[in-house]
Amino acid sequence: MRGGLQRWKRGAGCGGVGRAIDYAVKGTCDAHLHLSTGSDALERYSSATDASVTRFVVMDGAIAADELSAGALRVWLTGHDPVTGEKRGSQRLSADADLLLDATLNHPKSYSIAALLHPELASEFESLQNHLRDQILTTWLNELNARRGHGGLIREDITRIEVVELDHRRSRALDPHAHRHLWLNVKVLGADGK
Repeated sequence: MRGGLQRWKRGAGCGGVGRAIDYAVKGTCDAHLHLSTGSDALERYSSATDASVTRFVVMDGAIAADELSAGALRVWLTGHDPVTGEKRGSQRLSADADLLLDATLNHPKSYSIAALLHPELASEFESLQNHLRDQILTTWLNELNARRGHGGLIREDITRIEVVELDHRRSRALDPHAHRHLWLNVKVLGADGK
């Protein structure tokens, strides 16, 4: 994982939610870059025909996975449970409020090319990425903390996190480059049950 975590902000009029949905299912933006809109290239980049993403719920040392449609992803991004619609915690509606944290699980492009040429390597490469993702998710659960109170002065252990994975097969230049974005929702469950 290179570059740490990029912050996606809520934006004016919750524009960050729309940008995140576009990026996840249409490929029309990035968290921190304003890209030119070559619509054909961006559509191929994002695999826009697949309108769902995988959500991982990490709790009690176990990782569970399900699929979120674009509509459920929007609900998830706005700080609600994507199944029940229940609000999670207090809502920060300012344009500067964090929406999610984006980490990219990245490898040398030569790995992607080797996987294209050798199917047995492709299977091993996928297994490696899955293993690394799972290790990252459990490390986040164990090492990160929630911040509460005025100015975030109170730190609380985390007992549940939710992460959406975007599985990309190409770079923006459209060359083979398998990489994954791990979107950590800023709404987490603290040890206090909140």
